[in-house]
Amino acid sequence: MHTPVTTVSVTVVEDEPMTQDVLVRAARLWQYECQSASTAEQALELLEQNLTPVVVTDLRMPGRGGLWLIRQIRQRWPQVGIIVLTAGHDPEATNECLQAGVHHYFFKPIKLDEFRHVLETTLRNYYAEQEQHRIECRLQHAVRRQTHRVRTTFLSAITSLSQAMEERDPYTAGHSRRVRYYALELARAIGLEPRQCKLLSLAAQLHDIGKVAIPDAILHKPTNLSEEEYQIVQQHPVIGERILRPVVRHQAVLAAIRGHHERMDGTGYPDGLRGEQIPLLARLIALPDCFDALTTSRAYREALPVSEALAVLRDGAGTHFDPDLARVFLQLAPRLEPKDSRSGLLCR
Repeated sequence: MHTPVTTVSVTVVEDEPMTQDVLVRAARLWQYECQSASTAEQALELLEQNLTPVVVTDLRMPGRGGLWLIRQIRQRWPQVGIIVLTAGHDPEATNECLQAGVHHYFFKPIKLDEFRHVLETTLRNYYAEQEQHRIECRLQHAVRRQTHRVRTTFLSAITSLSQAMEERDPYTAGHSRRVRYYALELARAIGLEPRQCKLLSLAAQLHDIGKVAIPDAILHKPTNLSEEEYQIVQQHPVIGERILRPVVRHQAVLAAIRGHHERMDGTGYPDGLRGEQIPLLARLIALPDCFDALTTSRAYREALPVSEALAVLRDGAGTHFDPDLARVFLQLAPRLEPKDSRSGLLCR
């Protein structure tokens, strides 16, 4: 029992008029719509205008020949089913066909039953592959959607955790949101591209998430930290990177979080990076992070006036901070309003 076929297009490529006529008539009798060509070049032009699911082609033809056509089809339309018609048993030609990606081949003289069977088999495979492709696309879309949902949920939870961590200490409440605001203003001032700004926004918002693992007694200590306590604090960029790595796919965000306490002279932490070894996003966070820390009250000191804070940044340009970024930020910072950390305007 043959598979019913309706209004399916087949391209027949054959330079012998009689053979071409037999193939086309037979295919149309079986309710295939056909288009035909006598050379590989003509066939390629036809396919560019009207691509068909199946191509039946001879190997030995004038011009560039069937093997060239097969390779062109495989390169341009890999989903198309290819059937090769050839005269005699030619092992070399058969091997070339298989390497080029032919689905089926049969030999002259033509046996119509064999031709019909090969057409139907190739078409079934074509539709099966198309359906498989559609299923895979749907699955990939579903996986991407679910992954996005999980990532969004996790990042929302992490952001809430970061905010909760800041809110437990009135001295640091809103720090990450202010740093994000300042960092984005600096990024816009230097013309950072929008995609990089988006990554910077996330990194700045979460740059201190690793402090959730630092004991309150150390974070809120009103006197100088001991060497051992300071070493614990220095681990928060590493901890932050480790917390976020399972869900943040952009290495630039993770590198910014890990590197926001590096210094241009190589004396920063955790990796002792120097100069341009420090990722750009980390350098963009370092200035606002220090500026906000200086201009807000902490358990161990009162807030500095903006002018004094800017003097500290100016002194650190080239040793602590990127000198080019520092020059821009020093001009920019006096015009920035430290918006209410709870305001939506802050997170532009």
